[in-house]
Amino acid sequence: MTITPDGFRGKDGEGNDLVVGELFELDPPRRLVHGWRAVYDPETAAEEESRVTWEIEAQDGGVCRLTVVHDRLDAAPKTALSVAGGWSYVLSGLKTLLETGRPLTD
Repeated sequence: MTITPDGFRGKDGEGNDLVVGELFELDPPRRLVHGWRAVYDPETAAEEESRVTWEIEAQDGGVCRLTVVHDRLDAAPKTALSVAGGWSYVLSGLKTLLETGRPLTD
């Protein structure tokens, strides 16, 4: 994933864009808000950009709470269907990376 002042890009292992989006807000390490348009599929690529908000809140005991909200999906129904199961995989992978220092494998 690459975040620049112009936006967000997620690439596959070959360097091809999978997801692109506008960068709406960046407040490290607390908040990231970016657009989401899945360009790996022609139908989702044609839809309007949705929005993903990541919020990290410190909790007692030295842990953090991560809240992820993917909204503005009314104009992106195919995207809504395609990402419904994907976020579980993304968040599971993030949890594994944070706990072990190693990413999930395919």
